[in-house]
Amino acid sequence: MYTRLPLVLLLLPLAVLAQDTTSGTRTSSGTQPSGSTTGSQTGNSTGTATTRAPVTTVITSTVVSEFTTVSNGQTRTGNATRVFTTTSVVAETTQGGATTTRSTSTRPLSSAPTGVDGGGAGADGAPLPGATGHSGEVYGPDDSYIAAASSIQKNGLLVGAVAFAVGGALTLITFVTGRRMSTSANEPQAKRQKVMSKVIGTHSGTFHCDEALAVFLLKQTEAYRGADVVRTRDSTVLDGCDIVVDVGAVYDPAKQRFDHHQRGFSEVLGLGFTTKLSSAGLVYKHFGHEIIAKKLGVSVEDEKVNYVYKLLYRDFIEALDAIDNGISQYPTEVEPRYRNKTDLSSRVGRLNPRWNQEFNAAILDERFKEASALTGKEFTEQLDFYAESWLPARDLVTELVNYSKANFDSSGKILLFEKFVPWKEHLFDLEKDAGNGIEEGAATYIVYPDEGAKQWRIQAVPVAPQSFESRKALPEPWRGIRDDELSNLTGIDGGVFVHASGFIGGNKTKDGALQMAKKALEF
Repeated sequence: MYTRLPLVLLLLPLAVLAQDTTSGTRTSSGTQPSGSTTGSQTGNSTGTATTRAPVTTVITSTVVSEFTTVSNGQTRTGNATRVFTTTSVVAETTQGGATTTRSTSTRPLSSAPTGVDGGGAGADGAPLPGATGHSGEVYGPDDSYIAAASSIQKNGLLVGAVAFAVGGALTLITFVTGRRMSTSANEPQAKRQKVMSKVIGTHSGTFHCDEALAVFLLKQTEAYRGADVVRTRDSTVLDGCDIVVDVGAVYDPAKQRFDHHQRGFSEVLGLGFTTKLSSAGLVYKHFGHEIIAKKLGVSVEDEKVNYVYKLLYRDFIEALDAIDNGISQYPTEVEPRYRNKTDLSSRVGRLNPRWNQEFNAAILDERFKEASALTGKEFTEQLDFYAESWLPARDLVTELVNYSKANFDSSGKILLFEKFVPWKEHLFDLEKDAGNGIEEGAATYIVYPDEGAKQWRIQAVPVAPQSFESRKALPEPWRGIRDDELSNLTGIDGGVFVHASGFIGGNKTKDGALQMAKKALEF
């Protein structure tokens, strides 16, 4: 079972001193395991004792953090210790004119030089107390320090969490076991909450675009916001994670397991998509609605969420699923005319160390963070586009179509847009929705302003969004004709041009463009 090592701030000076009572006449000196304590007195030792509150300058803490290493194909986890030192506590006691000063300070602790092998069990172990490096130097806390720390830790358990005011900042000292627990010292104490960090598990070693994106997507959800990431293939460690992606040979949403490599796996998104899902697609399938709803600022049930959910899969995630599962974009018997290695999956792949570069688990973990950030940046950019540009354009096209039908052409064959808006795909989507009153296939010409040229355009609606073939191209006699010649041919002043294919033309005024559209319908 995966258990996070405790993050312990060991030294609790006030708690320790609270157990001691100094009275009478005392002179003491000596060496303590974790530092030194010295005392001095003046005057007599009779009368009532008055103790001045001890003054603490710097708090000593020990931080234990995890790391993962790979050696000879074996993955192991361990821990690294960092010790921050120098604490000084001064207390004074006055009794019958005699003043006793008690000062406690820790000595600096030596630490391992850069590049040592760790000194502990195995090549990657943490330093043992008093261990030596290759050149005989001693590093790491010694046995006496460990003994002192154990004693202070015991006292800390009895006292609990103690707050110190140091330089005006509140430091909260807690003893924590199990998963990491975080607090904020800037919040009022009554509102301070302990937050348990969840753990996302994925495989170690070379990484790919799908799990890099899957991890990013999970961190956008409420459940896994701020979660830690563990990269390993150790099933015992994975079993202790809250959610596992792209490893483990299990797809079971109820158990939060999302792998796609197992024999017989055939999950697809649905909604007309038939591409087998990767870990990115699996996470998107189960968490995508929440992520989109949060971005749009609406409920998960809002129809816009489902609309963007489908578009975002089509335009961004499906390709990642296909590439990771080895699904070609076109029939394999067709030889591509060129190679494309600029796609997101290729760019993520290039973040892995090259075969002739030094690498280890720590390097791979750092590169994985870069990969996850890269996939997240592009996913976010695509989602931002839908939220901030695509949906507003769709709403505007709906408004303009209805306005045109109500005020200009009730048949909807000629649509007058008083402002430019990307309309093509939106028009086709709206035509498929029988509930909005837009007849499918009716729109023939769109008239809209070319604001840059200070002119107006008349564009033939294509048979499909990506097609160059028009439902009804502008009349053949007009094609390729310009300016006065076009005006004379059409009998409409202000002619600018008609494209040789007949898909678009121009006029200097709105009325001129509308007249061209009306006349073109008569051919």
